[in-house]
Amino acid sequence: MNKIKINVLIICLLSLVSAVNALEVKDNSSRIVFNEKDGVWSLFYSQDGKVKSLFEDRDDRTSYTDLVLDNRTYRLQKNSFFNQHVEEHSGLVVAHWSNNILHVTQSVQTDHRIKGFRVTLTVRNLSKNYISIGLKKLIDTYISDGPDFSVEGSLPVDSERRWTAADVPAYWGTFPAADTGSQLTFTPLGDRKPDQIIFANWKRLNDSDWDFNLREGRDFSLLPYSINDSAAAVYYNPLSIPPGTEISVQYALTVGGPVSSEDQKKNDNTALPSITVPTGDNIILNYALQYDLDLIDKLVDEVNTLLKTDDPVYNSQTEYFEEELEKLKQKLSHYENLQ
Repeated sequence: MNKIKINVLIICLLSLVSAVNALEVKDNSSRIVFNEKDGVWSLFYSQDGKVKSLFEDRDDRTSYTDLVLDNRTYRLQKNSFFNQHVEEHSGLVVAHWSNNILHVTQSVQTDHRIKGFRVTLTVRNLSKNYISIGLKKLIDTYISDGPDFSVEGSLPVDSERRWTAADVPAYWGTFPAADTGSQLTFTPLGDRKPDQIIFANWKRLNDSDWDFNLREGRDFSLLPYSINDSAAAVYYNPLSIPPGTEISVQYALTVGGPVSSEDQKKNDNTALPSITVPTGDNIILNYALQYDLDLIDKLVDEVNTLLKTDDPVYNSQTEYFEEELEKLKQKLSHYENLQ
């Protein structure tokens, strides 16, 4: 068996990786994509007859959520600290991150009444001790031809700015260039409001953990990198959570302007699909899935090594890859049925 067939095998392996690394829910007006590898979301909604990204979409990893647990920062993504599990419902995607200390649930739901999405993030303390939890949401925004941001529909902002405590606005939005992404409006929902909002250069916000050295009046460029690159960071200050209890934050991301108080009341009365904490079986499933993803990486590396050498490829080697590939294909079907 020759190296042409080895190339076919590696293509099949790579297709398996992509199949289990993304989950997508869409309809005629909206699309929710969850990148399971990096634990980040891409949101698209129809505006002016075109489905556009609410976030700067050159790289979906530039908009993300950080969790601060007892003064240590963790990115909400698949890693050694969290087990990750994803559910799909009608117009709703739910991502779970869990370990023996806490369980984090983030749901993103399409809501056509507000022309956008409702996001709920809940952190439950599974330990027997008090834990401190803070949240930072970084949103990479489109640069515009004029001011990048508008606060409460009137105040334009084109340089670094911070709001804290009672001064945090009821809503804020972006002004994208006409041919790029959607105009985004962020509206806090529920009882928990952000404790701080900062508009600044994306790289400066990305490189800071919690304390940000604001430079009032500085624009959104950072020479020699990240030119004309605006972003917004939404902070929820750390709170002490008793054992067995949880905190929750909610907000809307829309292209149709801010969410009205009437729409917020409608949301309170809207029943969502039942969302449960993963059982022991689901956590075992997470470990099994991670094991298989690691196995795919190992097989791809082994095939690449064969391709780089002039040594002959023996039938026993290709048979081994074929057997492992067939096992992975069967498991992929099992994972898809469980989701």
